[in-house]
Amino acid sequence: MARTNKSDGKVSAAGKAAAGGERTKGADGKAAGPGRLTQIRTVFRLTRQRDPRAVWWSLLGLLIPVAIGVLLGLVVGPLWVWLPIGIMLGLISAMNVFSRRVQQTAYAEMEGQPGAAAGIIERMRGDWRITPAVAVNRYQDVVHRVVCRAGVVIIAEGRGRGQRDLLGTEVRRVRKVIGETPVHDIVIGNGPGEVPLPKLRSTLMRLPPALRRGEVEPLARRLRAVSSPTLPIPKGPIPRSIPRGGKIR
Repeated sequence: MARTNKSDGKVSAAGKAAAGGERTKGADGKAAGPGRLTQIRTVFRLTRQRDPRAVWWSLLGLLIPVAIGVLLGLVVGPLWVWLPIGIMLGLISAMNVFSRRVQQTAYAEMEGQPGAAAGIIERMRGDWRITPAVAVNRYQDVVHRVVCRAGVVIIAEGRGRGQRDLLGTEVRRVRKVIGETPVHDIVIGNGPGEVPLPKLRSTLMRLPPALRRGEVEPLARRLRAVSSPTLPIPKGPIPRSIPRGGKIR
């Protein structure tokens, strides 16, 4: 049984938006929000608006197995056996085709946004310990750190020119902590040597395992322990003048 994804207390905005938002609980403890059928209709409407060909591709995925079932029923027989089989396979095929088009549309909406890669990893099944935005620069280039069975994966994304510098700095810092554990670096983009956002999930799944299941959590804790703490930001208005002694009147 695969364990669910875990993050270090940070959730990217892109991940929340792509996941459809968080459900809140009412006073009775039951999950509030639209039902599953309403969510399906919403996803269908949005996907049809952004990708009109999704409906036609889904219909094609439905009709081809049905046509094959009818043909086998007429040639091999009997029709009442092959037609239901063709309809069932057609429904499954149409759902798979539509889900892929939905995924492509979601990736197209997320591409180029800071935190898009973290949003994808946070929804992946398996033991993926992600720490989003371990390094950020003024150009909105961002670096995420993932601890998994393959070791440590450092992922850089952004629109600026400093993402590779951030990536190299984080890789060197991580190597000093984890010793011989493999470190993989990935740059999100469409250039040479980069990984397009829609292929990030399959790229991570293809990484060879190097750690046992019980070694992932201790490694993640070790990296969290040496991570730079986030500086606290005071809330409210900042006083214009502070008298000697450090006390604010």
